[in-house]
Amino acid sequence: MLGLLAGSAIILLNYEITVYLSSLLVTISAGTAATILLLLYLSLRREPAERLIDRLLGLASSILRGRLNVAMWREKALKAVQSFHQGVDAIRERPRNLVKPAIFTVISWFFHLSTYQTVFYALGLDVPFSVSVVVFSISVAVQTIPIGLPVGLVEIVMTTLYTLFNIDIAVSGTATTLIRVVTFWFEILIGYAAAQWIGMKAMLGRAR
Repeated sequence: MLGLLAGSAIILLNYEITVYLSSLLVTISAGTAATILLLLYLSLRREPAERLIDRLLGLASSILRGRLNVAMWREKALKAVQSFHQGVDAIRERPRNLVKPAIFTVISWFFHLSTYQTVFYALGLDVPFSVSVVVFSISVAVQTIPIGLPVGLVEIVMTTLYTLFNIDIAVSGTATTLIRVVTFWFEILIGYAAAQWIGMKAMLGRAR
């Protein structure tokens, strides 16, 4: 979140960009900030969360014209909210339990970001670290937008941002492709292989 806001501010203040791109940055930053603030508020207050559930279910029921089992979905949603708030209460009682996750999150963020920087070093280019922070933060924010997005949007955004920083478009495209292979497709392949291995072990265990 902080990286996204800082990256957007750097671009808006130091670079001449189109109205479309500036509007996109402002929209993504504002939407991300609003979502996080809303989640924080709902995590601290259970009653507003329950009222929000009732309103959303009421809206869905009116759209579907009564074909939605409101009682069933309300019960499931309330159970999820209850479990979530129980977790929040546990964190309040022992806030020290957040120290390790926070440290590991920062370490993970740094290593993920270092991939962006390392790819350019491998291509023989010395790109400022601030550029990697900007592109990384905005590309991550784009991936988390909760709507259907066309395939390749993240790559287009990354390539466009690199060219905005006066990096040749061919180099930008090559670096973006390598970064996405390492940070996205490679993870999918490893995850798929791990899932298959776990499934095979479970099947062999049942056979015995």
